[in-house]
Amino acid sequence: MEEPSAALHRWLDKAELDELVAVLSSAVDRGDRERIEACYTDDSYDDHGSFKGTGAAFAEFVCGRGAMTAMHHLLGQSVFAVEGEEAWGETFFVFHGRAGDVEIAGHGRYVDYFRKVQGRWRVAYRRVVPESVPAGDELAAYWTASRDRADPSYDRRRSPGDDRAGGAGRTGEPSPP
Repeated sequence: MEEPSAALHRWLDKAELDELVAVLSSAVDRGDRERIEACYTDDSYDDHGSFKGTGAAFAEFVCGRGAMTAMHHLLGQSVFAVEGEEAWGETFFVFHGRAGDVEIAGHGRYVDYFRKVQGRWRVAYRRVVPESVPAGDELAAYWTASRDRADPSYDRRRSPGDDRAGGAGRTGEPSPP
């Protein structure tokens, strides 16, 4: 049986990770560049399908010129595995947005790798695994969901080039950056 203090620390870590994922979605919905950037490590990588780059570049992408005029994320359950100063997580989402007069919707999961930086959890590597792809997006740009242990949520990747523990990969298997 786990020591009460270890269980408490793990529970507190999971609560902080849950808050981090929620703050990131809220910051994206509000177009708050600084809050988005603060959720990522300096060496982060976000693989959002059609967008691939650092957390700071993702903040510019969603907040910059030509960005969507409205966004709304609804987060579902999260499952986190904490191992010391690093963690992996899977969070379900539903997304609605508007670009001019065009409504956009999708749903899927965020598969994240987190690291503690100066005592605070941050997103180091995020992969979007859609269950539906918004019109105009290329399915091959995203990670592929699978109803078995080949699903990306089971691997323990820490970066785009990290191929540990397999995983389904992407539709069409484009090479990682």
